[in-house]
Order: sequence, then C-alpha cells, then structure tokens
Amino acid sequence: MKVAILVRRYITTGGAERYAVEVARRLARTHEVHIFAQQWDHEPAGMTLHRVWRPFDKPAFANRWWFAWRTSRMARGFDVIYSHEKVIRFDVMNVHCGTFVGGLWGSARGEHKNACRTWLKILTGPSIWGNWLLEKRHYRAAPGRFWVADSEIVKSEVQQDYPVPNDRFFIAHSGVDEPEPDVGERRTLWRGKLGFQDGEAVALFVGSEFRRKGLGALMEAMGLLKDRAPRLVIVGGEDPAPYQKRARELQISDRITWAGRVNNVKDYYALADIFVLPTLSDPSPLAPLEAMAHGCAAVVSCGRYTGVAELVRNGEAILLEDPKNPSEIARAIERLLDPVTRKNYADKGRELARNLSWDRTAGVILAALEASRRERRAQTGLIPPVSPPG
Repeated sequence: MKVAILVRRYITTGGAERYAVEVARRLARTHEVHIFAQQWDHEPAGMTLHRVWRPFDKPAFANRWWFAWRTSRMARGFDVIYSHEKVIRFDVMNVHCGTFVGGLWGSARGEHKNACRTWLKILTGPSIWGNWLLEKRHYRAAPGRFWVADSEIVKSEVQQDYPVPNDRFFIAHSGVDEPEPDVGERRTLWRGKLGFQDGEAVALFVGSEFRRKGLGALMEAMGLLKDRAPRLVIVGGEDPAPYQKRARELQISDRITWAGRVNNVKDYYALADIFVLPTLSDPSPLAPLEAMAHGCAAVVSCGRYTGVAELVRNGEAILLEDPKNPSEIARAIERLLDPVTRKNYADKGRELARNLSWDRTAGVILAALEASRRERRAQTGLIPPVSPPG
C-alpha cells in the first residue's frame, strides 16, 4: 500500500509523537510510506518526508485548521490516509486522548464544570469554536473510515460525546522497546553520578505536566513517609519551584533530585528501583511500561485515570484507586521498600513489558489500514466487502 501519515510533529520525544514514529518505521518495512509534518527531528529512513508549511504559530487552533486544510490537498493519490491529528480528510485516525468537548464540559472524568462559566467561554472564545468544529468533522462517519484508540479509556471517552460505534474502533496500546544490554553498567554509572548508594532504594517520577501527572500528591506521600521515604528522582520539564517549596515545608528536600528535562530517560529507568505515576489523566503513557521493561516495580493510577492500567492483569503493578490520596500512595511505596515484594512486582512487570512490542502495535494499525482500503474498494465494486472488526 501507498500510505500517507499525517502528524504535525514527527519527533521522537513525547508519547503520541513517539507512537507515530515507531508505527511509521514498521509500516515502512513492507509499504510505501509518506510523512506529512510541520516539525521533525530526523529524516525518516525508508520513507518520504513532505514538509507542510507552517505560516503561523498562534493561535494554535488556526494552525490545526491550516494543517487539516493543507494536507487535504497535499495527500492525494494514496491508498490510505492515516492521521494522528484532527483533520478533515483521512481514512484511519489514531486517537491519543479524549475529546475536546469532553474536556470543555468535564464529562471526560465525570466532573461537573460550572455551566454558565463554560457557556461564557464558548461564546467569547473563537479558539473553542475552532477546535470544536474541527473535532466534529474528525468524528464524522464515512465509508472506509476507522479510528484507532491508544486504550479502552480513550475509546470510552470518545463514545461519550460522539456516536462512533464499536465496529469502527481498533485498540492499539503503546509498545515498548527492549532495554539495551548494558542496563547494569548504566545503573552503576548513573547511581554514582547522582550520589546514590548500591543498596539505597530509589523511586522515579517521569512527567512533563507535574499537576496532571500527580506530582503534588506524590510529594505529600513522601512527606508522610519522612525518613522512611526512598530517594526520589523527578524527571520533567515543568517549573519545579512550587513543588520545591512544598518539599522544603515537608522537610524532604534532601531526599529529592530534580533532573529537569532529559534526553537520556533510559538511564534514569536503569538507576531506579520503583516507578511512581499517580496521574490524574493519561490515556496511554509510555513511561510506566518503559520503567517496567527496565526492572522497576511500578505504582500507577487505576483504569479510571490511565490506559496503562488496562494491561495490568496479574499483579504486574500496584494500582492506585485514588491517585489524589497521599496516604494510599505512601502505603504503596512502603510496600515496595521490602526487597522481596519489590522483586516480585519487578519480575511480573518486566514480563508484561516483554509482551508489548511496537511490532504488535503496528500490526493493529496495519489491520485498520487494510480494513479501510478494502471497505472503500468494496464501495466501488472492485472487491467483495468484508465484515468490519468485531
């Protein structure tokens, strides 16, 4: 097949962006792949990169509409158009998060936002109208049109707001890379760089949005543990000042290392024993799976908050029923301070990660692309129709 992939940022950092890159690389092994992007951090090997002009950065909604309009004209003559963006012309759409309208009204998480305030925002905000109208086009049914969700939680959130039937959805969770063979060496090296002792328990938090990822509750949990708390390394690019202030108030500053934004996150997975992510909203985060692959025992939010919990079937991680509850987080961390318990979770988590390859993810995507192509060709009488996925 000749496949057009639409993604504004073809880069290897960020969850959705990394997902797009990994899937594209695998599709390109057996198909002709063309990337349409506004930003890229490498030239895609074995693929053709089409640079989509970006005439302005702001307002963001205007650039989304521009990208949608421009690619509708550039991406012609392809067997299938596969998009990671809200666009007006596509065949298969990868959905990486809940809906804009769900976030606007609070329905995505069962919240009840003030209706008057929300309507005021709608009536006075052109960006809201722009995003809403594009999203309505995005979820409009058409022959051969399918959606791929990163997780069941994403699919459920979409279906709360738009009548997309089950037989139009595929589910393709994120994959995870096998750790490099020198994990042990990097563990020793980076523990030494950060001043950690061999037998010292180290916890890791990775997240670019501290509030949404639950860092506040994690800090409070560390405060409850006090001297029993492990060393904590925080990786992320947001302003840490408010959290550093709270750490000083809780008298836990000496137990926390602020790494900031890094390009070598795998080194931090290697040095850690425990991974903690009490996220409040995360459809399909890569970090917990990558940490498990490196042998970290994981503490993550339950399936109401994150799609990664859908994969935990046999005690591969500790799931938090209420990630806003510092006491629950503290109890989970304290359980993992026991070496035997920690090893049990680490071994199970590593086995789970081994079964979640990017090849598996790309296989689901390919099935969606083929289903779209067959259905559209059947509409023209070129081939017999096939039943949609059940």
